[in-house]
Amino acid sequence: MRAEDDVVERIKLAPDAGLVKGLGANHTLESAIADLVDNSIDAGASRVTIRLLTQNDRLSQVEVIDNGKGMDAAAANAAMTIGHQRVYSDRDLGHFGMGLKAASFGHSDVLTVWSTSYGATPIGRRIRRADFSKDFTCEVLSADAASERAADRQILLGSEEGTSIVWTDVRNAYRGRSHDEARSWLSTRNEALRSHLGVTFHRLIAAKQLRIDVLIDELGEAFAGPGVPILPIDPFGYATSGHPEYPKDLTAKAGDTRVKLRCHVWPAKSDVTGFRIGGKTGDQFQGFYIYRNDRLLQIGGWSDTATPTPARQLARVVLEDTGAIGPFVTMNPEKSGLKFEPVFHDAINKAEASDGTTFLTFLQDAESIYTDANKRKRRRRPAIRPDKGIAPAVRKRIGSELSFIDGDPVNVKWRRMPAGEFLDVDHPGKTLWLNSRYRSLFAPDGGSLNDAPVLKALLYLLSHHVFEGQILGSRDKDEIALWKSVLGAAATTEEHMRGE
Repeated sequence: MRAEDDVVERIKLAPDAGLVKGLGANHTLESAIADLVDNSIDAGASRVTIRLLTQNDRLSQVEVIDNGKGMDAAAANAAMTIGHQRVYSDRDLGHFGMGLKAASFGHSDVLTVWSTSYGATPIGRRIRRADFSKDFTCEVLSADAASERAADRQILLGSEEGTSIVWTDVRNAYRGRSHDEARSWLSTRNEALRSHLGVTFHRLIAAKQLRIDVLIDELGEAFAGPGVPILPIDPFGYATSGHPEYPKDLTAKAGDTRVKLRCHVWPAKSDVTGFRIGGKTGDQFQGFYIYRNDRLLQIGGWSDTATPTPARQLARVVLEDTGAIGPFVTMNPEKSGLKFEPVFHDAINKAEASDGTTFLTFLQDAESIYTDANKRKRRRRPAIRPDKGIAPAVRKRIGSELSFIDGDPVNVKWRRMPAGEFLDVDHPGKTLWLNSRYRSLFAPDGGSLNDAPVLKALLYLLSHHVFEGQILGSRDKDEIALWKSVLGAAATTEEHMRGE
């Protein structure tokens, strides 16, 4: 008997609405908003504004507004249908037909969509998570209300056409009683969002194909401006390669398919945005960077092809062959990472460059640059902690370069002293005093506690050691006398040359 001969009927098994409760469970706020930005890009938007609106310092509403081509009623109904997969072009970032719903219900209980397309009546649709998880129902909103939202888009982005996604009844936000904690939570999320969007869409932003703005304001009082622009964060934005033979292209072969792996080695001891991302150190971003239509899908990670180690932190690999996504690389619905199929693991391990360089050789080359740089590293002696008078950013950088001894910190302050004197050392009071007669030479726009950062940083590096002993020795006193003599003469000369 053939397999087809035992069929007596064909029935349709609709999905259970209860699956809605698990939608977006793996989405962070950053990945969810990035998914909405993908939809805006697919709609041809050149501008997207993201509005994080608060009540009593708590995140209450999220809006993602674009100037794309918008949707008519039929397109909006399809977009709100769970699992609906439209016909995707090769340039589209959409993939599963789940993005809008998963991103939204991962962080809110009510999703509202307002949209206007050319020549069509403005539309509005709203899904309430509690209702949708019972029967997939969607509310149709009035054209008048949709027209008001179109007018808002005109004010914000200069176009009535486009789409506004609104999340209300936001979950996963700070709900404690402390206003300070609420503001701190929101500030942290804002920085994480800006970093995530900056690196995810860095190519499109840098090419000026896309502008993304973020605004944080109180609900009902948000001004009409779009917010602060997101800056691109290029994970390959080094000025000079860390290895003279890289970047280098390796070819991974699987059957008749060829996939290019562009291998990079960052310079040793890098400490710039792009190597570190979102406040996290660069060693956390070694590995693969996978692009699809200039959108970054995976930000580092070796995907089980190699083991992450400190010595490999300079190694990064670009994979942007869209032909690999599907047969060799599986994308999850959140677009927050990809799974490498076994056949692709094997292909990477056998990948070679035209000069015979293998993937393992690349890793060893990156490790050697890191190891050689750290062999030459000399251990610095701990220093006294800088405090008042030195700008916070400078103090932070000093702390990243030096460890600190226990005890009171040193301050750098201004006070009036006789002409011709520039500095004085108050060892018991742990203070380096500078003559305020000469303050305008270094802070011409008016002084503040943390003014003249270059001058104060130089003087700290010059003098910190004299504050680290219990007493001033004869050598310390001689050094201080030398500084007072030379810097006093220099300050007088600087004042004379400037005609002050």
